[in-house]
Amino acid sequence: MEFFYKVIDNFEKLKYALLDAQTFNPDHYGFPEIYYKVMETDKVRVGAYVKAFEKYNMLKDAVVCEAGVGTLALTKHFLPHVKKAYLIEYNPNLTEFIKNELAKNGWAHKVEFIVGDAMKLELPEKVDYIVGELMSIYCANEYQVQIFKHLRQFLKPGGKLIPEKIINLAQLTHADFEQGHKHYPILFTRHWPELLSTQEIVNTTDLYTEEILRIQKQTSLSPYLSGKANSILMHSLIELAEGINFTGTDSLMPPTAMKLEKEVELKAGEKVILNSDYHYGTNLDEAKFWV
Repeated sequence: MEFFYKVIDNFEKLKYALLDAQTFNPDHYGFPEIYYKVMETDKVRVGAYVKAFEKYNMLKDAVVCEAGVGTLALTKHFLPHVKKAYLIEYNPNLTEFIKNELAKNGWAHKVEFIVGDAMKLELPEKVDYIVGELMSIYCANEYQVQIFKHLRQFLKPGGKLIPEKIINLAQLTHADFEQGHKHYPILFTRHWPELLSTQEIVNTTDLYTEEILRIQKQTSLSPYLSGKANSILMHSLIELAEGINFTGTDSLMPPTAMKLEKEVELKAGEKVILNSDYHYGTNLDEAKFWV
């Protein structure tokens, strides 16, 4: 209970804590160190991937490529069962940890560990599965789309990507933004914006076929309530495998409040058009949404 009191006392200070933890840090070749802990302790996030591995018989006797292995939070679940694995990690600071874990668990003999850019490297053979969790809301910050676009050339006929598809949705809202902030991921429900309209699909990313990296879409939304909209609430729904889904937690692709280019007055029942213009793998602050 004492800890809960501390959280209550710091609700407002924590509003942007999740954003800070998910912000690219060049000193660590990626996220701050705390974010690896955030990921590893998310049972829903890791559990969804384990369910996908189980659907495919834990990738038994398969040749697998995983991009962005990090601290092996996902890897350790399938690696005991595979025939061979190509494990790719961009952050050289994790090299010693990964090699030690592979040796300690007796996996090193069937792993080719590659430190490098997954968007540039070549694999020496075709693989049965490509696994990657390099996602962010709408894939606006992370390189999930670019990495799978490059690596899927090494997928065997009938091979599988994990994940396969991302469905991005938007809803018109009103949120409070502190100066200097254009978006923030929702950590506590008291930071949830005022919901004003229907939630509709902006676009669907099929990771087997996606070629275009800049998304420009128009989406019809129907206001439930009259009021001033200054933002959208963004959701990304992920299909890891058919029937196995992950719809976001505070550690990965959380619902995110994003500023509109200009505040607009909504009238209940009068449809409006949301314009979206963003690019995969850049920065969400560069994305533009307007009515």
